[in-house]
Formats: sequence, structure tokens, C-alpha cells
Amino acid sequence: MLKAVVFDMDDTLLSINLSAFLAVYVRDEARLLGDIGRKNPFSALAALGGSLYDLNANERDEDDDRTNYAFFADTLRQRCGVPIDDPVIADAFECYEREVLPKRNDAIIAARPREGARAAIEEVTGRGLRVALLTNPSFSRACIECRMGWGDMLDMPFELVTTMENSTRVKPSPRYYLESIESLGLKPDEVLMVGNDPKRDFPTPDCGVQTAYVGTGRPVRATWSGSMADFASSFNEIEERFYERQERELSDIVQDVTRGRA
Repeated sequence: MLKAVVFDMDDTLLSINLSAFLAVYVRDEARLLGDIGRKNPFSALAALGGSLYDLNANERDEDDDRTNYAFFADTLRQRCGVPIDDPVIADAFECYEREVLPKRNDAIIAARPREGARAAIEEVTGRGLRVALLTNPSFSRACIECRMGWGDMLDMPFELVTTMENSTRVKPSPRYYLESIESLGLKPDEVLMVGNDPKRDFPTPDCGVQTAYVGTGRPVRATWSGSMADFASSFNEIEERFYERQERELSDIVQDVTRGRA
């Protein structure tokens, strides 16, 4: 039974030029890192960018249970020697992300609520379904809340917002999805993911989570494809397709088991 709908953020609930945002964010944080560590700005940029790349590569041992923040902090310390998890240094970065970064939105970043986003949340919660924000957790809580503010999402009733601090993997790792869903007390077949990224918003490999796709194109794995603007008005169809897919997959499992016994 469908019990929750979980949403991606960037270009799903939030319209944003993500490349422009990342350029500003990484530049500013590299400058701060260089100032704190007395590093050449180019070496600070290389260390920060490399650490973010390592985090998003998802190439970690299965028994590595560090949060993404701990992994990132350890990797950055190895690259440039700056312990960003030191409380004083961590406060400096959080101050930037809470006080300065929100003012960086401009005509190029162009962050704003995506058409249909609030209607989607209202439609889902109006049906008694739970909601969570499963944005890629390669950013801190403060950085994610900055973008939530740009998207007018801070008052939305998300039971979970995934961040660097509370996740141990990033998209599209099945472990990320399964841990997030488990923290909600749910199972994969009780959840519908909504996202725009054909690579990150579909768990790879598949772990039983269906995805409604609101990006460009029509991925084969999508339970439903359409625009965020049409999501709320199409939810009856989306829900029907969710259950139809469940029935097909259950039928396939039964057939496989039957063949195996034959």
C-alpha cells in the first residue's frame, strides 16, 4: 500500500540553475577554506572539489558507516589538512551558509518555487500520505535549508530531510534510499519517489522503490512521466500506475518461483 511520497528538491520542487549555484557555492567555500587554512586559493578549491567528487562517487566499503559529513570531513582533512569538523571551523562554514549564502540568489541562479510544487505537496498530504524531502545529501543541513527557503519549502510538512549529517550514502545508491525509507518506518514498496534526474532519482541497482519522473524525456523505469505542474492533477493516474506496477512485479516473482520449482 502506498503510504508516502518522497520528493527530490533541485529542479523538482525548486527551479534553479544548479550549475550556477554550485559554481558560487564551491567558490565561496573554497575561499573560506583557504582563509582558514592559510592555503593557496587554487589548492583549496582543488581540495574541496576533489572531496565533493569523492563523496558523490559512492565508492566506499560496504562496512563504512560514517555519515556523509564525516566522510567529507575526513577526505578534506587528508587533502588539505583543515579539520572542518572542528567546532570553531564548522561554525564559520555554517555562518556562511545561513547568513551569506541565502543572499547569493540572483538572476543567474534564478532559484524559485517550481510550478506545481506546493500543489503536489497539498495533493499528497490531503490524501493522508506522508511526505519527505530526499534531496541528494551531499550538502549540509544549512545549505539545504537555504535552497528550501528559496523554494518556499520551509513550512512544508516533511518528516525527513536528507542531509550530509544524517545520511551515509548519496544518490543513486540503494543504501541511501533504503536507509532513508527505514528511518521513516516504511518499506520500499510503500514509497513513491518523485524526481527529475534520470540517473540519481532511480535507485541503482533497483531496490523496489518506484519513481515518478518530472524531468525531460520518459525513462523506461519511470512509473509515470510528466511535468511537476501536472503532478497534482494527475495523481489518480500516478497512484493507479503505482499499484499496476506492483502487481506486475509480484506476478513476475511468482512466475519465477514457479519455474524454479518445475
